Amino acid sequence: MGRLEGKTAVITGAGTGIAKAATGIFIREGAKVMVAEIDEAAGSATAAETGAAFHRTDVTDDASAAACAAAAMAEFGRIDILFNCAGGSVPEDSKIHEVDLAVWDRTIPLDLKGPMLMCRHVVPHMIAGGGGAVINISSVAALRGFVPSHVYSAAKGGLISYTRSLAGSYSDEGVRANVICPGLILTERILARYPGPGGERPKEGPFAIFESYPFSIGPPEDIANIGLFLASDESRMVNGAVIPAEGGVSHY
Repeated sequence: MGRLEGKTAVITGAGTGIAKAATGIFIREGAKVMVAEIDEAAGSATAAETGAAFHRTDVTDDASAAACAAAAMAEFGRIDILFNCAGGSVPEDSKIHEVDLAVWDRTIPLDLKGPMLMCRHVVPHMIAGGGGAVINISSVAALRGFVPSHVYSAAKGGLISYTRSLAGSYSDEGVRANVICPGLILTERILARYPGPGGERPKEGPFAIFESYPFSIGPPEDIANIGLFLASDESRMVNGAVIPAEGGVSHY
């Protein structure tokens, strides 16, 4: 029997990266998955490749998030897992006195409002079904600050506090909430900015620090597997946890 046998999941941003890897892993472990993705082509491709269902979703829009939750309930009859992966930074992020406000207006809704809206519409279904697991993706940037990405650091730091509040608010109703803080994950978005093994690596700027930490750079599957543990009953005693997956960048 798979580790998620009989469970259902909504995974946001599953057209690429960590969320796409998690979709395949969750399905292999027995879950039914709803891919929630704004990019219809990418989301449909993930669904076709893995056997998941797909619903086009803009996590920054309240009506779209509500429609996604309703679609998952119509498809599965229950929601046990919400894996909030949609998000990301932009190269234009910078010191707060220099950054264009358009970066704030893009990053805060995607990285902080999006997980909030998905929880707003999914958590009530979890409660009605007897409980569930919320997993949010933050970042090492929330644990140590990330120069000069002030906006991304603020959004991901807020997501940690929000997750802890979720954990405390809904534990009596059987809903757990935990947050993962990855290091440098070689997703499609990052690979476009960071050539990877054999390529020219930046020696200064926000990515350079990862070169000093052997376990700080990894594939999406490394984070998806942590999500699998948090989604499974194996982690039933884990609630409100902030799990660094960054090779020690924020510790030593």
